[in-house]
Amino acid sequence: MSATAKIRETVARELDELPDEELLKLLDYIRYLKLKSLPDYEMEARFVSALETARQIARREGITEGDIQEEVEASRSEK
Repeated sequence: MSATAKIRETVARELDELPDEELLKLLDYIRYLKLKSLPDYEMEARFVSALETARQIARREGITEGDIQEEVEASRSEK
């Protein structure tokens, strides 16, 4: 068995013993590690795509740029 296979087996065993309430944190961390390893151009492309999707949803829901600006300002003033 290769070293990588042994590590995967150990991770799987640890995962089975992890409390359910910690699973979401682990999933977030795994996704972070995967994103961190992407080249900058891929990260930028994903950001642009996500931003366009958010804008499409906003248009469909009737949310204006002004609405967004108001929410940002309200959030900033709460701090």
